[in-house]
Amino acid sequence: MNKSKILIFATVFLLSALLLASCDKNMEKVQQVKVESVTLSEALKGDNILLIGTKLDASWKVTVLPENATDRAENYSSSNPAVATVSGLGIVTAVSKGTAIITISVGGYSVEFPVTVVDKILIPATEIRLLKSEIDLGLGATYNLLDDVHLVPLSANDALVYTSSDPAIVAVNESGQLTGLAKGTAKVTVASLEQPSVKATTTVTVVPFSGDYPRAGWTMTASHALMIATGNPEGNSLSAAIDGDLATNFCLVRPGKTSGNGTGIVSVPSGEAIHFTVDMKTPQEVNYFRIRHRNTTQTFVRWYAFDEILGSNDGTNYEVIAKNVVIPDAITGSLQESVNISLPKSKYRYLKFYAQKAQCFYQSSYTSQGNTVQIQELYLGIIP
Repeated sequence: MNKSKILIFATVFLLSALLLASCDKNMEKVQQVKVESVTLSEALKGDNILLIGTKLDASWKVTVLPENATDRAENYSSSNPAVATVSGLGIVTAVSKGTAIITISVGGYSVEFPVTVVDKILIPATEIRLLKSEIDLGLGATYNLLDDVHLVPLSANDALVYTSSDPAIVAVNESGQLTGLAKGTAKVTVASLEQPSVKATTTVTVVPFSGDYPRAGWTMTASHALMIATGNPEGNSLSAAIDGDLATNFCLVRPGKTSGNGTGIVSVPSGEAIHFTVDMKTPQEVNYFRIRHRNTTQTFVRWYAFDEILGSNDGTNYEVIAKNVVIPDAITGSLQESVNISLPKSKYRYLKFYAQKAQCFYQSSYTSQGNTVQIQELYLGIIP
């Protein structure tokens, strides 16, 4: 390298160094300004109630002082991510019912706010109306009061509280179902859980039940398997006597007889007792029963008597209610339905009808015509 080139290179280097030194003297140094306080926005100081699946934007909802603080980055966290999550951008997502605390951190300072996640947004009732101001309720009967409740506004969805002035007479559960427990009168009140002063009242009078009991939900059992003939023309089943269907009949094979076809054949030894039991599901006062026979022609398949009728509340221990109970006019074919047959008043859940003696069957003989005894419908009731 010749001397002229070296001289040029040295000159350029010297000028560059002088220029850089001049720029460095003119540049201001950036100073770090620390955060001194972080204040939560008023918008987040409320209850912050979110419906499951909805979102809340919590970004830039804080005031950072001083305004020239250099580290203004916001960091977010949730105390309960199973209830509410929060993203790095400050988006809160409601996940499941419950509460969570969302924390916002800036420059070493933190603020927090609560989030409550619900499955519905509460709309309180401003008025409660009942369709009936008075209700007559049978002893032992139930009534769904909720069906009579009208809320204002129609969109109201707050919970209701039901109370009875005398639970010994009228019981009411949390769903509004009334039950008549004793003769008398009680006032039942429906009130808003959120606003107890918003309420309505109805007067419920419990009156003694009279007549045939509704049989919905009742079941029956029998001492022996049920015979089934080819095609089951009798419509034989354990529910046939309490189903209200006049095309079905409850049939038991008589002692000393055999009946049925194929796998439906049933034999009962002579002299052996047969019986059936009605489960009313709750203890009921009963002082009569009534039988509807299968038809007006086949009197040989009718019941003529029961040796005993027994009652129980546990299905195991039975007490005798009546003995030698005769079915009046069972021999008269034209009388398909018996009269109400009186019994001493009792209150049991289970009633068992027991027959062993020949007098319970057609012609009072084990060898007489008719392999089965049949009931189309059996009714139980009370007459005060």
